[in-house]
Amino acid sequence: MAPEPILLSADAVAKRGIHIKSNESAFRENSATIVMPSKEAAFLNPVQEFNRDLSTLAIIAWSQILDREKKQRYIAHMETRNAKRAKRGEPETKRAKIDEDYRSYKFTILEALSATGLRSIRYAKEIPLLGSILANDLSHSAVQAMRRNLALNFPPGRPLEEVAELQTENAGEAATKEPQGSKEVSNTNDLQIHPDCKVHVNQGDAIALMYEHREPSKRFDVVDLDPYGTAAPFLDAAVQSVADGGLLCVTCTDLAVLAGHNYPEKCWSLYGGVSVKAEYSHEVALRLVLHAIATAAGRYGRYIQPLLSLSIDFYLRVFVRVWTRPETVKLNASKTGLVYSCGKCSDFHIQPMGRATSTPNVKTGVPNVKFGSAAGPPTDMRCSECGGSFHVGGPMWFGPIQDADFCDEILETLDSGKHAFGTEARIRGMVSTARDELDAPFYFHPAKVAGLFHCTSPPLAPVVHALLNAGFEVSRSHCVAGSIKTNAPRGEVYDLFRSWIKEHPVNPERLKEGSAAQGLLSRRNEDGTPATRRAFDYETPNERTEAILNGAPSEKHAVRYQMNPQANWGPGTAAKGHRKKQHRSFAPEEIARRAQEMKEQERTKP
Repeated sequence: MAPEPILLSADAVAKRGIHIKSNESAFRENSATIVMPSKEAAFLNPVQEFNRDLSTLAIIAWSQILDREKKQRYIAHMETRNAKRAKRGEPETKRAKIDEDYRSYKFTILEALSATGLRSIRYAKEIPLLGSILANDLSHSAVQAMRRNLALNFPPGRPLEEVAELQTENAGEAATKEPQGSKEVSNTNDLQIHPDCKVHVNQGDAIALMYEHREPSKRFDVVDLDPYGTAAPFLDAAVQSVADGGLLCVTCTDLAVLAGHNYPEKCWSLYGGVSVKAEYSHEVALRLVLHAIATAAGRYGRYIQPLLSLSIDFYLRVFVRVWTRPETVKLNASKTGLVYSCGKCSDFHIQPMGRATSTPNVKTGVPNVKFGSAAGPPTDMRCSECGGSFHVGGPMWFGPIQDADFCDEILETLDSGKHAFGTEARIRGMVSTARDELDAPFYFHPAKVAGLFHCTSPPLAPVVHALLNAGFEVSRSHCVAGSIKTNAPRGEVYDLFRSWIKEHPVNPERLKEGSAAQGLLSRRNEDGTPATRRAFDYETPNERTEAILNGAPSEKHAVRYQMNPQANWGPGTAAKGHRKKQHRSFAPEEIARRAQEMKEQERTKP
């Protein structure tokens, strides 16, 4: 379950010079203390504490990798200089001195849509190598809330290294009344903030701000996009404002568009791809967003390196590094494709958009890459498994979506004990599951497949046994509890279930004319049993099965799949200041009719 925020009394907050009104509340999340104004002023969803915990840890892990890369380049530069000095007979700089002279890189962050400033405050307090962070929001009331919270968390006169621990007496009581004799601070400019505070506030349009930082010297090392809804409008500006090798963090909460099938036209307009109606729709959502980011970056000779891509609760969160290298951008076509998904059984076939062939170059050691168009189509008009028709999804990203080394860096940072998070168990579970995922498209859920056949669902272990014993690779998927990823073709998975049905027959009365089950079971042996292409061994245990199903012994207490953290949970309601005014639209005929009525009313006026 998600940790509950710690409510603070009005007296506890007043000790930092902030006095709250009756419609306000204050609470603490990890290292940050926040005064939450009315819902009209700013938006905050406590359920997304996992998002903020994971993002903090991911940025720490990325910053450690970046710092090591910069140190290696510095050492290589100094060794080259030493070699030149040796030729001239000059004294060399010792390696210990080189290590001592190196100064860790302090990086910059832009939180483009900051709202209350909670995320920025936590970043400033919890990320060791952070140099500065620019917290931006378009709403004037949100900017006022940010300044108020900065004054609360970074008061003048105290060292920034000290974590301000507010007293939590009466913490169980919501802060609903103003302390007697206190005065509310009405002007946020009167609030005192520590002069060395790493968080700087800006009020402005996020897209315009990012476009102002397109020049390499002005770019941010990290750009964090956590909007209410889709991040699509911000992607073009974001991929230009992040530094080379920098980190782009993107949240999208519009899973009804990305992982549903009711709004294909909206998915296309926002992400340049069409969603898919299938059991693996949440992985499709991740690949659609990565395709949108890769396409936006490719226009400027930049390419993306996905580090961690997660479907979480009611939203998705991706972390990608952005690099500048036009020749690598050419690989995007071979990493992008359409998917033909059967409307009945979800069997799928992938159509790449391009082809890249690599041949070794003996002289230079750098492989030569030849680019061309891909062959197609990948399938017939009808599904060979059930006879259903195909629906087209994408284009979407079919390159890797997880980076195992980055996931290990996150877990090692967590193991160091230097950072504490309320959602640590879930971070371990999701990140380790994502790390171990096969680099293969899409997952399947045995219970869903059993539903297609109208048969009893086999336990998870025998399914994993059978696929491993047949020579295929298998892993869990982080997207859905009980889901499995495999490099086995979908037809082999259905063969496995046909083999299962031989021992667990299907009631013939349930096989309706034209159903997926009838099509899947149409191939029969001479004895009338479902035909399969191989004999699957369900019984012989495979030594890898236990690790796949339960993870490593060190992950015993990890939480792979979160239960609903609270009743009626979800994205929450946006702050009214951020809502766009809704305009009702009418057909041209209706507009003409109304105009005529108005003219008639004008003529009949006394």
